[in-house]
Amino acid sequence: MKKHLILLILLVWVWVMPKAVKANATLEKGKPGVQSIQADTIYKKGTWSVGLETANNSSFYGRYTLTKYPYVAGTLTYVHQSGLWASATSYQLFNTDKAIDETDLSLGYTFKMGKRANGNLSYSRFIFSKNNPLIKSVVANIATANATLDWNILFTSLTTSYIFGGTHDVFVVLDNSRYLGLNKLWGGKTPIGIDPKISIISGTQRFSETYTTTVVEERKNQGNGNGNNNNNNPIGGVLDPLLPGNGNGNNGNNNGNNGTTTTTTTTTTTTTQSKFNLLNYDLKLPVVITLGSFEIEPAYRYLIPVNKLSGDESRAQSFYQLNLTYSF
Repeated sequence: MKKHLILLILLVWVWVMPKAVKANATLEKGKPGVQSIQADTIYKKGTWSVGLETANNSSFYGRYTLTKYPYVAGTLTYVHQSGLWASATSYQLFNTDKAIDETDLSLGYTFKMGKRANGNLSYSRFIFSKNNPLIKSVVANIATANATLDWNILFTSLTTSYIFGGTHDVFVVLDNSRYLGLNKLWGGKTPIGIDPKISIISGTQRFSETYTTTVVEERKNQGNGNGNNNNNNPIGGVLDPLLPGNGNGNNGNNNGNNGTTTTTTTTTTTTTQSKFNLLNYDLKLPVVITLGSFEIEPAYRYLIPVNKLSGDESRAQSFYQLNLTYSF
């Protein structure tokens, strides 16, 4: 089944590539095609895009398992002229026997907040195959609010996401990037550039906290005295103070136990705590090649996890990605 999927991807590539090259003939010199699409352009005309993505490992907000899960994913997106958009993405992990390991369905709305600022609200539903090994597989829904600002020096994006259904978490991602065109260096007609990006990822962490309480209780015992009063008194010694005996009695010799009993009770309690913390530094260097409506983006990515909890297998690691996008 996976061989058939890879063959289908190759056929799509062969069909799309000539169209993209032909479209590039009318592209203005040095002007990125897909990269130059602004929010006001999207409002004037609805657009479709087909994307294909592959990477050497999977991650979720900078966290990943010790076992690598390379994947390939296909995305279909439609953006309406009103700013409403919808997309569907299906993932296939290379080292599982499932035809489709994950499907993401998203619905959102993009709007302008100023001349250089845009906003986006979206909701996504995640559907996973049975026994999915990804960290993300515990997530069912995510609601996201995003704001972007192009202030010439940098392109800044702030994204806040709320995850619910199965687990409840909040993530905040701050991105700073800037597209730098390179084709002017050699006078090429094909727009090529780099889009370096630095991201800081923060979010809630859930961890178990165990504490032990020890209670020590001491209880005094009552003394049990056995007095022997042998005064040769037939009354039994009740009147001894008044009728002294012959001095042979052992008066008031109490052999009682007046000690204490100690009881120790130990209680162990485990509670789940949640704390918002810095999670990751994310460095990404994509090379963007634009051929008309077609965009090729190989990228190198380096993740640096911080503030890891006990049992977290994540460590600083390199990722290699390739994205292909065709818009029409």
